Amino acid sequence: MVMTADSDRTERAARLTPFFELQLRLARRVRELNGGALGDAVLRYTNFHRRFGLGRVTDRPAPAWRPYVEALRRLTDLGEQVALTQATYLGSPQEIWPSPGRTGFGCFACDDLPAEDLSVQIHFHNGDTDEAGGPLAAGKLPRRKSEMAALVAHIIATRPTVTHIRGRSWLYNLAAYRRVFPPDYGAAAAPIGSEPVNLQGHSLWGQAIDSEEHLRPAMAEAIRSALPAMDPAAPWRAFPLGVLATRSPLRSFRLFYGV
Repeated sequence: MVMTADSDRTERAARLTPFFELQLRLARRVRELNGGALGDAVLRYTNFHRRFGLGRVTDRPAPAWRPYVEALRRLTDLGEQVALTQATYLGSPQEIWPSPGRTGFGCFACDDLPAEDLSVQIHFHNGDTDEAGGPLAAGKLPRRKSEMAALVAHIIATRPTVTHIRGRSWLYNLAAYRRVFPPDYGAAAAPIGSEPVNLQGHSLWGQAIDSEEHLRPAMAEAIRSALPAMDPAAPWRAFPLGVLATRSPLRSFRLFYGV
């Protein structure tokens, strides 16, 4: 059977529905503990805004977010809220990658503007899952390194003042991810401590699904089990793998990739 764009989107929506439910459970729990509107909790503690193709949240959500929140306000049953989320996703455009203000190289992207400390942050996106495995499969390591080499060359050519590359994600817990980078960069990965974590993207939520976007049962159960005792001021602590941050000199990347 030939797969059409519509049928592919329908299958993906069905596949992601358990993931939507898990995110809604966390948002509902935060709302239960903190009060306020469920729509506000969903905006702040899920990645639905991005999943609906609306991009990153800056000062305020995109106008197209409003119909979803208004419909959500009329529902109290979790199952109905999940169904609404699935239907909204089904009718939404593809997610934006890379986000505005970033330049992409395959599964990686970097911020266009360096930080005040002259570092550039990199980001990762699962854009390479097929019969050969997910984007971090051993056989795809040369491809990931090639993408990073191109990213580093881009930084050198367009941002000559940059001195360091930095990252911040749960993925640095994984050896399969760290091996893409210079050894000193992976070795420097450390917990961010008491810093708040943004749950509107994939830096934490990504650990709950595999490379084919199926919910990981053990991870999902760990998150669900943490919800009753969750600290509403720090819901990110409900996740098994915390966000790690790392930073290394640009010269380490140049030497590692031969750029």
